Amino acid sequence: MDAAAYPDWPALPEELMDLVMRLLDIPDLFRAGAVCTSWYAAFSAARRARIPVADGSPCLLYSCAGDDADTATMYSASGGGAAFKVRLPAPAFRSRHVVGAGHGWVVTADEESNLQLLNPLTTAQLDLPPVTGLRHVESFADEQGRTMYRLYGEDPWHPDLAMPYKPKELRLFLYHKAYLSCRPSAGAACVVLLLCRPDGELSFARIGDDRWTHIAKSEFVQLDSGYRGAAYNDKDGLFYLVSFDSSVHTLDLNGPSPVVKCIVKQYSRYDDPIRSVILAPWGDMLQVWRYAELRWLDNLQVSAEIADEVICPSQESYTCDVEVYKVDINDQKLVKISGLELQEHALFIGFNSPMLLSTREFPMFRPNCAYITDDSSENICINKYGCGEVGIWNFEIGHLESFGNIQSAHPRLNWPPPVWITPDLS
Repeated sequence: MDAAAYPDWPALPEELMDLVMRLLDIPDLFRAGAVCTSWYAAFSAARRARIPVADGSPCLLYSCAGDDADTATMYSASGGGAAFKVRLPAPAFRSRHVVGAGHGWVVTADEESNLQLLNPLTTAQLDLPPVTGLRHVESFADEQGRTMYRLYGEDPWHPDLAMPYKPKELRLFLYHKAYLSCRPSAGAACVVLLLCRPDGELSFARIGDDRWTHIAKSEFVQLDSGYRGAAYNDKDGLFYLVSFDSSVHTLDLNGPSPVVKCIVKQYSRYDDPIRSVILAPWGDMLQVWRYAELRWLDNLQVSAEIADEVICPSQESYTCDVEVYKVDINDQKLVKISGLELQEHALFIGFNSPMLLSTREFPMFRPNCAYITDDSSENICINKYGCGEVGIWNFEIGHLESFGNIQSAHPRLNWPPPVWITPDLS
């Protein structure tokens, strides 16, 4: 059809605009909504019908059984348990490893172990510095000419020794978790903080950087007591870090060089739960400790095509306990609290940046509970197609409960790891 015959695009009939908007892919739907006022009105109506997220509440992002490899599912509790599909750009979503999420974006690692930032709704994608941009990773060719990586520093007593990894294998062992300071649309103001091996080493990059900047450990962090989690505070512009021994540090990246300070000294524990640090809306700092145990599965079959990606197909971990502590900076201690002291908020923990949201603002979620997804990097190294826990931790009875009807209505796969994401609908 000759577009010149219809020069007044905003004057298209409302019924026709509604039909067009409902046929567009979700990323194109968002672009169409930015054309003009009348198109935005049609876009808003179509978005409400097609995207069951009315309030920016957390959705579960995962790969759904039966979908194409490049299609992701977003499951929305605010939409009454509805789900919608998004076709994502290459590399295929099912080939990626998810290592972080925040501000509507996810951090994924492709099969070359390089990291990308991805907005699932708009399909915008940004490359982060390559894996060889880390100070302790280098590439080489094996006897068949295939790309391999060397990872240095695994043995703290022999830092010059290196462990060889296949490209898509390295990401499972190297990356612990990634955190964002703000939306990537902020450009160089957006910092991606990366926790990786060995032992929770820190590196960061700003949007546009071509290498990762290494951050030396604080003098208060001893050998074999590296960082385990982080949270960004946009009020003071600092990252807050929790280490293996539960000590807390601030990381200031606003000056010419990184500055790490210890604000809470070590709180000795012999075990090593999955630790998260969370800045509560009411001003407290919390630590969440998630404990996992191993169990053995009987008669589990692994197909030949993925057999080389699974170290132990019959072993998986499961969450056996979740504890919450208030960080008392003045008295330099941690005070254990019950889930009932979360002040009618819900926790969201996993590979995403931890969130603590008011259930008064988001009534579709249960108060004083923890919504969890699997973030055990150790378990993923052993069996990346294993458990992939998704559920609600009930602090009152100390048990993991199911999360809605997700498996019956929208069956999920365990790879890539499901993750909580707060869609950016602006």
